[in-house]
Amino acid sequence: MTPESDGGTVVDDGAVDERSSSPQTTVTVLWAALTELRRDPRLLGPFAVAGLLVALADWLRQWDPIPVAAPNWMAETVSLQYSVFPRGTARTGRRIGAVVDLELPYLLGAVALETAVLLAIGAAGWLTMTRALDGQRDRGSLTRYLAVLVTVTAVLGVFGPVEFSPGSVPLGLLVVFAISFVVVSLFPFPGYLAVGLGVPAALRASVATARGQRFRLFGLVLAFGLAVWGLALVPVAGGFLSTALVAPIQAVSIAVLLRRSGPVSAE
Repeated sequence: MTPESDGGTVVDDGAVDERSSSPQTTVTVLWAALTELRRDPRLLGPFAVAGLLVALADWLRQWDPIPVAAPNWMAETVSLQYSVFPRGTARTGRRIGAVVDLELPYLLGAVALETAVLLAIGAAGWLTMTRALDGQRDRGSLTRYLAVLVTVTAVLGVFGPVEFSPGSVPLGLLVVFAISFVVVSLFPFPGYLAVGLGVPAALRASVATARGQRFRLFGLVLAFGLAVWGLALVPVAGGFLSTALVAPIQAVSIAVLLRRSGPVSAE
């Protein structure tokens, strides 16, 4: 048994034992995820397929008669495009108002396209994390994962992005701290859904896992949020790149975190 550079140990069969008590940082978690992706390139497959669909949807939105809008973050100097569920970001989007009073064929086409993209992203995340965790795959966990993803996306689509202009610096810092606390606490949440926990149990497990390592998780949130934003800015291919490259690393990082937090199984 010899030391491994990411803080784990290598056992006789060459696998990494991630239950080491050595301190772990944002960098070591990312390195472990990249090492796993290099060892098993098939983990990249699901999000590569989803990324192609995201890019295709970007192209189709430009050509159909339904109005599209460029996301506000494309005009910003720096933007953190982080999602609790592993995913990239499209370069185009539709406002809810754009589909109001549409003729039925156009409405059905728009709904079908957006649903297909969302389900592909959800299936890719579920497949990647369950493979990385060597977990049993069952329809119940996939259905639950997709249902939560669709619900969260629909709610955000109705209410739009959160915009806050504080009247004072202390109030602004307080809001940023509160949002960061919630996002960091939910970082492991998709992984627990993928392995079969119900929503309340997955939330409890996520909060418990994040406790004591919030700075490390905040570093991961920053890394993924900035990487998605940066790659999405690439003309034409941005939606594909942010989905195919960043999302699988986030998904495997969640799996690494769950393994290092103890045995992972459905209740």
